[in-house]
Amino acid sequence: MATELNIILRGHLEDLPAEVVELLSVVCKKLSEREEEVLEVITRLRDCGEVGHCLVDLEKIRRELYKVDNRLSDCMSILSAYEKHTNSPPAPQTTPAAAPEEGGSDG
Repeated sequence: MATELNIILRGHLEDLPAEVVELLSVVCKKLSEREEEVLEVITRLRDCGEVGHCLVDLEKIRRELYKVDNRLSDCMSILSAYEKHTNSPPAPQTTPAAAPEEGGSDG
């Protein structure tokens, strides 16, 4: 079984949506490939009833869809953090305390 790990994505804040677009493009490609595989399984079941081979193929498809689901979860996490950061109020600016005036009025 494959080992999962967390990876930190570093970059400029304004680049994050574009980075997610790239990740989602890969997701679309993988989903398209899985769709083709499922259609092949359907065809084989209708034509010759190859149940044993179809079970193996379906298990492979499920593992790949699990990876797609994880990638979608990653995209959601990135976008959630991006939205939270961009919608949070700016941090208050701290200014140095004013020094007392020298030679004040003695009257």
